[in-house]
Amino acid sequence: MRDIDEIVRRITDLHPSVKARQLRVSHPGHDDDGVWFFEQPGCSFEVQAESSNGTCPFLVETDESDIRCTTQSVRETIETIIRLLHLSA
Repeated sequence: MRDIDEIVRRITDLHPSVKARQLRVSHPGHDDDGVWFFEQPGCSFEVQAESSNGTCPFLVETDESDIRCTTQSVRETIETIIRLLHLSA
């Protein structure tokens, strides 16, 4: 299991309303599809986690602000995504 699979599973277990989706690319296998989006229904922004192979480290950012951070572990990535979505842990 890749880190991102564990991250998505744990976030959606904690917060079932959160939707996670992977970037769909025009040329699978050639374009980098290592971006996952996390969003809450009714929320005007989303959080994205980027890693070309789905494992740590991740670049995590939100379109709500110019916050960008690199996370080094599954736990840190989950905590960062939850914080940026303004959810309780």
